[in-house]
Amino acid sequence: MTKKETVNISEYLNCQSIIENQISLLYRNLSEKTEIPLINVLLKEIELDSKKHSLLLRGVSESTKQPKGKQDEYSKNSPILKTLSKMLKEVAKIDRITKENLKILSEILITLESEMGEEYYILTQMKTLERMTEIINREYSVDLTKVKSIFLKIIGDEERHIEILETIKQMAADKKQASNSPFVKFQNPDAWYQATPPSY
Repeated sequence: MTKKETVNISEYLNCQSIIENQISLLYRNLSEKTEIPLINVLLKEIELDSKKHSLLLRGVSESTKQPKGKQDEYSKNSPILKTLSKMLKEVAKIDRITKENLKILSEILITLESEMGEEYYILTQMKTLERMTEIINREYSVDLTKVKSIFLKIIGDEERHIEILETIKQMAADKKQASNSPFVKFQNPDAWYQATPPSY
């Protein structure tokens, strides 16, 4: 592997680390402005996962001993970072996240998480990952042939994030009742009928 290829891998992973850090900030801002306790906790969970991803990616990037780039440099070439920057500015203007905001935001975030998962999936299919693992093994004399498993776990997290966001989207949706009858009654109608107590 050439020095240029090594630098490209390192820069790519560092860029992904920066993106995950920005995603973490976005979810933190959203959770702080959401008053619904369960949604607040779900957003916090994604925030913590994204922070973990950022640290993992930075660690792998720095293991190739290449200089770390600056966010401004990456922003010029990364449409995801540009989008995240705009979203963070928009969220900063909002005092409180309403159900209506959540409906729209969850759709945008589902797309974002899908794109991130796709990025990692493509990386695991490339020979580049194998070459990067060879470099880390050579530099540290440590068998890191399972670096791929790190990315597979991140992919699993991204899929779970989509499920969480789908749940948030459903919670934010308006619920319409067909009648004035309690919803519980129709879920388990037998529970409304009790057996006649035995006579003594």
